[in-house]
Amino acid sequence: METPVEYFYGDTMRWSFGFENPNKSAVIFACAVPMLWCLCQLSWRIENKWLKISALLVTSGGLLGAWWCLIMTFSRGGLVAAAAALFYLMGRAIFRGRKSEAPRRKRAEVCLSIILVTVLAGGTVWNGLGARSTRALGKDASVGNRMELWNGALQMAAENVHGFGSGKSGEQYMKWYQPIQRHEGYRTMVNSYLTFLVEQGWLWSGAVLAGFSLFWVWTKPRIGESVTVALRASILSFLIAGIFSTTMEDWRLWIIPVACAVVLGISAAVHGKRIGKHHLLATGGGVLTVCAALFAVAILKSTKDPLKREFGGDGGGLTVTALAPGSPKARSIGCIVDETVLGDQYAKLLRELALGAEVKILLGDRVNEADRILFTGESVHSQDRHPQKPLLLLAPEKVLGEDLAALAARSEPAELLLPEIDEDGRVGFWDEVAEGVLAANFRKTALSGVGNRVDWAWAQVIELVKSETTVKSDKLSN
Repeated sequence: METPVEYFYGDTMRWSFGFENPNKSAVIFACAVPMLWCLCQLSWRIENKWLKISALLVTSGGLLGAWWCLIMTFSRGGLVAAAAALFYLMGRAIFRGRKSEAPRRKRAEVCLSIILVTVLAGGTVWNGLGARSTRALGKDASVGNRMELWNGALQMAAENVHGFGSGKSGEQYMKWYQPIQRHEGYRTMVNSYLTFLVEQGWLWSGAVLAGFSLFWVWTKPRIGESVTVALRASILSFLIAGIFSTTMEDWRLWIIPVACAVVLGISAAVHGKRIGKHHLLATGGGVLTVCAALFAVAILKSTKDPLKREFGGDGGGLTVTALAPGSPKARSIGCIVDETVLGDQYAKLLRELALGAEVKILLGDRVNEADRILFTGESVHSQDRHPQKPLLLLAPEKVLGEDLAALAARSEPAELLLPEIDEDGRVGFWDEVAEGVLAANFRKTALSGVGNRVDWAWAQVIELVKSETTVKSDKLSN
């Protein structure tokens, strides 16, 4: 059984309430806060004095307790979501302004509201979450990392409009879009909406957005419908919290907003509310405008990237099958990767290779389209499945018998890029091959200072590939 991960803010452990991440537990309380606020306000309508006081004490205590649990998760997204919902509720209350209420009762209600807001704000400041949120505007690395990630997500969505497939957004970002010098790990886009957009594409994202927009218009409250406003505020909390983390992937967090949506839908149906043509036009136009604006921003970001990517299926979605620099004359090289040689960050190495050596890199089923093929490590055993093209063998494993004969029989000598340190005998084996009777069929270059993990000498590999490409291009031009 796995030990749950504990999250800390400074020396204080963040409360997670059984969720694997405190940001998810914060959503529960952010959704509960507007409902508890509404119950507190409704308690004023109770005619019996003692029942009213009891109800006010219980609902006020519940509100303060929920807020305290929220701030102890130290989730800024949850805090922003709950605060926005409260502002929405108070704004609607001010707008509708029930003038029929007795002035004395109205003053008492306003005073209690002010006291509650003051206590909520004071608790937030006291535990440091408010100060942390303020500092985050310019200095907090988690915010800076999110902005960088979200920019990458927009570029991913623009370049692959069909989506990468469920659960693949973080992996694809780290491989093909994360700045090469960064090494933070991501499972998602740390944003529910961008995660869905990157994984499922524009069509499904637009359809979901349009459907929700119609629902929001259909359930628009009339003046005096305080419960309806509270239900919408709770849904609003859920939606805002999804901006700052990938919270919507957990079905448990949907219980409150879905229950609110069901009640809103039943209420709208009972009151005979209908969606007219003007609603359809307005929501449709709004969705198209939002999607077009996002796509335009994403395209602008994509045009600034010196690498161009092409995509193809991998059995579970789409992935990058080609990387090309801006040079229209770039020759192509097909790469077959062995992670024991290139490491798990091999995609970043390939991006460096494409830019540094000015070559177009082809992967997967497109390898055979390339001018040359690069085999790494154990992938050399698959050379018989690829056409008679020039080969680069990077720290290849030992090849014996018919496989070795097939390599030697190729029309052009294979280029051997061998580590300097012989960890498992492969270097000695290929030294003997390159210096023996098959010497004319292999050319050897040593990568200084490394063993089988040749990614540590990647600059040398780039220079060797670049020099080989230049030689090949000169021969073709002559």
